[in-house]
Amino acid sequence: MTGETAFQVALSVIVWVSLGVFLVGLVVGATLLPSSYRLALGILFVVTFSGFVFSFHTGFSIGRFTVVLPLVATAFAVTYARSWRLQVLAHAAALVTYVVLAWLIIGISWGIPIDLPICFLAYVVAFLLPPPTSPTVVTGGGG
Repeated sequence: MTGETAFQVALSVIVWVSLGVFLVGLVVGATLLPSSYRLALGILFVVTFSGFVFSFHTGFSIGRFTVVLPLVATAFAVTYARSWRLQVLAHAAALVTYVVLAWLIIGISWGIPIDLPICFLAYVVAFLLPPPTSPTVVTGGGG
């Protein structure tokens, strides 16, 4: 009983801490994006990783539904201050990836081992190719 109970408590702590890191880190990272882009990307990568940890551990109960959150967080982070077309494309790609890997091929495998490397590559590209120093301003299209 003690081994099993300790294991269950440890898993519970991992799940709740990863959710807390995801939620707090998302706010902190999004707040830092305008002033410290690369630091914010690092924080948001930890956010993404924590979101996948939470989704993996909650697996077959709600994990399938929450795995979209780190994908959308990644799309937000890596397209900050870039063109609106790229932002729309990245968010659409995140949603398509979610639907395909969480719902369409669920019988074949678990999608997180595919999702996490894709997100990692997106963060690496965003880190190596930061956006222009001034954010893209979208104005009304009057003409």
